[in-house]
Amino acid sequence: MAIHYLIMFVTAVVMLFELRALMQSSSIDYYHPFTQAVVKLTEPLLGRLPIRNIHIKGFYYCGFIVAFIIAVVFFTVLVCLSSSIDIVLIALASIIMTVKSFGYLLIFLLLAQALTSWLPNTRYLSMTFAQITYPVVAPVQKLIPPIGMIDLSLMVVMIALFALNTFFGNILGALWYIC
Repeated sequence: MAIHYLIMFVTAVVMLFELRALMQSSSIDYYHPFTQAVVKLTEPLLGRLPIRNIHIKGFYYCGFIVAFIIAVVFFTVLVCLSSSIDIVLIALASIIMTVKSFGYLLIFLLLAQALTSWLPNTRYLSMTFAQITYPVVAPVQKLIPPIGMIDLSLMVVMIALFALNTFFGNILGALWYIC
């Protein structure tokens, strides 16, 4: 039972670094309290890396690299404690954990964006979540523009993310039981 809590904690840490990468990529307001909290939590590790400000076409990937390294370290320790070292299992489980946690993070952000957009007192939060998710939602919004006040692109992205997360969850579960 304790392993489930450990997995949840590591997934939350991985999500935090992925959120930092998303926030850097979307050029969100640096002085927003939410942004400041994420930066203060991730800066002790990311601040020491020389690649933290390197980007490809505006997408900062250092947070994803750190998230993947955290997943690799976690699964290496987990596999070493349970059986012999299997590098393929560690690599696949780390990749799947990083991708799944990113999917869950996006689902949470999109759901929070939709819920806060309905409440008049939380419009500023909705705009913050919209800025963070813009790099993911923008290509779908070009295909499905908003209809009046309703933005169907959020629902399309969320359904696609649910499907992908289920797919990767099934792969991770099958790998874990095979090895």
